[in-house]
Amino acid sequence: MSTDIKIQGNSLFSDALRRLKKNKLAMAGAAFLLVLTIISILTPWIAPYSYETQDLYLGATPPSAEHWLGTDVLGRDQLTRIMYGSRISLMVGVIATSVALLIGVLWGTIAGFAGGRVDSIMMRIVDVLYALPFSIFIILLTVVFGRSMLLLFLAIGAVEWLTMARIIRGQVLSIKSQEYVTAARAIGLPPWRIISRYLIPNALGPIIVYTTLTIPSVILLESFLSFLGLGIQPPQSSWGSLISYGVETMEEYPWLLIFPGLILSLTLFSLNFLGDGLRDALDPKASKD
Repeated sequence: MSTDIKIQGNSLFSDALRRLKKNKLAMAGAAFLLVLTIISILTPWIAPYSYETQDLYLGATPPSAEHWLGTDVLGRDQLTRIMYGSRISLMVGVIATSVALLIGVLWGTIAGFAGGRVDSIMMRIVDVLYALPFSIFIILLTVVFGRSMLLLFLAIGAVEWLTMARIIRGQVLSIKSQEYVTAARAIGLPPWRIISRYLIPNALGPIIVYTTLTIPSVILLESFLSFLGLGIQPPQSSWGSLISYGVETMEEYPWLLIFPGLILSLTLFSLNFLGDGLRDALDPKASKD
């Protein structure tokens, strides 16, 4: 009499997802970000008022049944402006982080894989760039080349890749000593094939985690620039420009500062909770628990 015993294994992805689901703060953050993303995409169709709508005779009014988050001094609906601002702020976060991700991953992977003098030169360049005041660098770019939204996205992304490069380099230094990488070298696979097939895929965990932690820092940097008047320009607005305007009028109209500041804070907390949850879920040591 023979008995067939089926053993069903769990993939690393399913194990990580199971651990992530147990983290309530991370799941709450993910749910909030999902809802916020859907709202920002649908804003032109679901916003209570048109973006251009203003009523000078109405002026600044506190929250009411007609205007849930109040209006500004030009009579513009604050909820509508925050919804449109979410599109800009989230777009900055995604595009600038993508630029930082592309540069940082390629730089760190090449440096770690090449090793030796190439690695030393590339990482010394990173050290030198770390010493530069990048907020001042971005401000100079916007002053010299104009206040273009695309330039702002690219400039922020181009200065946020340094930490990513260091993290990926450290991962690649560890991965390239593994047996499967040594075997790939032994059979004569070209370096680009080893990088794309073995090194980057096996460093996806840290890449995903740091990506979720880069987005809030990018949003904060854009908010800082908008606060200084060097970011998104009227009539467009981001959360940073709304907060800047709210600071100027906070004594008379506090709701103009409270609501955009609250939504920005909730978004940053959600991204950090999700990043921490992903870090714990993708930690190889956690799989032994």
